[in-house]
Amino acid sequence: MTKTHTKKQSEAIFEKSMAAFGLHKDLKTDPLIMQDIIKELKLADFKTKNKRMEKFFKDIVSKPQKLQPMFENIKKGIISKHPAIVEFADLALRKRWFGQSEYIIRSVHVMYVLEALTAAMCNSHNFFIELQDHYKTKEQEHNINSTHLASSFLRAVGISHELFGTIKYLSVDPAMIYFRTQRNLVDAKLKNGEAEKLFKEKKINHLEYKLLLRNLSYANELLRINIYEAGVTEYKKGFVVNAISAFELSENIRINPPRTLFKRKSVIPENNTNIFYKSIVQKDYLFPVFEFSQEWVSLYITWNMAFILSDLSDLDLIFPNLLIPSIINTESENFIGARAISLWLTLNHVLFRKCDRKKISGPAEKTEMAKAWGKINQKYAFNLAKRETHEDSKELMKGCNSFFSHPIFNLFKLVKIFLD
Repeated sequence: MTKTHTKKQSEAIFEKSMAAFGLHKDLKTDPLIMQDIIKELKLADFKTKNKRMEKFFKDIVSKPQKLQPMFENIKKGIISKHPAIVEFADLALRKRWFGQSEYIIRSVHVMYVLEALTAAMCNSHNFFIELQDHYKTKEQEHNINSTHLASSFLRAVGISHELFGTIKYLSVDPAMIYFRTQRNLVDAKLKNGEAEKLFKEKKINHLEYKLLLRNLSYANELLRINIYEAGVTEYKKGFVVNAISAFELSENIRINPPRTLFKRKSVIPENNTNIFYKSIVQKDYLFPVFEFSQEWVSLYITWNMAFILSDLSDLDLIFPNLLIPSIINTESENFIGARAISLWLTLNHVLFRKCDRKKISGPAEKTEMAKAWGKINQKYAFNLAKRETHEDSKELMKGCNSFFSHPIFNLFKLVKIFLD
């Protein structure tokens, strides 16, 4: 893993960044802000049988909660696993890009809620089902029914007015159905005819049906498509350098596919002392693991952060899904499973905000920030290619230029292969 800062220097950069954002270790949540966020995330009427999460929802809207354990977890993850984030933060401090804002404070509150939801869904299958069913009901209230792909697509585009966000939303949803269906089985395999029965009963759509017929390694191809969706978007919008990282991440999967399997395990951030995590582990359910290296995971996160800056609004909702402890400080093999849950939650939250006709723009310097971050990421992409797929920078760029010479055509070729 490429490093340009010592641990001591990284800790100093993290603390300076927190101060620049107006955050400190003694900060607590504001129940009034939490009440507004719970309402916006369509959780005000959510009911759960999970006693720990029931208490969580009551506590956050009635009394301040300490943020220090979450901040400490994030700090551990960034400093030990993500040198490119430290490198960008160092540059951002020198450029004076970081500053205080009401949206930073709001984002921290979103992060607190999202971490609890993600961790609980990772570790409690019953809670996973409860929350997924709740959000499916909320979608239907907005005339979105994911069992009908075409109508859901058109309705979601009409709400968001964004092609990329809609495609991303509809491509992550099947992964959650697959996760839900498989994780509670003894051997992660459906009985013969069960997937067909679900499809005929209109409980799943055609894409979900095809996924349930395949083993977990098939998800690698869906992951490649998800990465390329964003890579093509940023490339066409002029963020060419960061798209190089998207290409390396996807091609790494093709050339050096990770081993995929279901394991019985709890999924919590590493080296944490927060008792919350132990209290939400229901029992060891099957969890989908993808045995990526930490270097691949780190590049994915920092590439995605730069992409978010370059292309998306509502950063107070979207950025937390990459910074929460269950993502930034997880075991590398747990990353994709936890990321799927975190992303699915976030996409729902963004969609609900758009249904409410709200939009929060990003910082004024976000284009400059994204391009600078893309340059940092390029170095890590070249290093990853050299280490894991044994390609030098010239070989990587040759393949990258070939793919992006016809980006839409090549993306749809991957989609067609996936669907065949």
